[in-house]
Amino acid sequence: MAMDDVLRALGAEAPDQAVVEGRVETFIALAREVHRAAEVVLLEGPSGVGEAVSGVAEASSALSGVMRRMVDDARRGDTSRRAEDLALAAARSDALWEAVKGFRLVAGGVLGAGG
Repeated sequence: MAMDDVLRALGAEAPDQAVVEGRVETFIALAREVHRAAEVVLLEGPSGVGEAVSGVAEASSALSGVMRRMVDDARRGDTSRRAEDLALAAARSDALWEAVKGFRLVAGGVLGAGG
């Protein structure tokens, strides 16, 4: 959801830099928490769950890369890649959501197996 907030702020006709920066800070803090949790899963979880969480991390990094470029462009007032980057960010956001759903399915199967 934090990524969506950043993308919405960046998608404005004239992005409010203070709003963008605030949302980016929130996203970064939450992303750090997710990556810490993913590290625990990779170290302590079964291999199938580790693979699924790695997919989430890769998809998150791919989206983050586009978002960083968009934020940098917004800071400079460069709109030359805006439409292209918004489309790419939407596609990568969808890929992240699919990775999250896959992780939930795998993790749910592992957690449900012991019950």
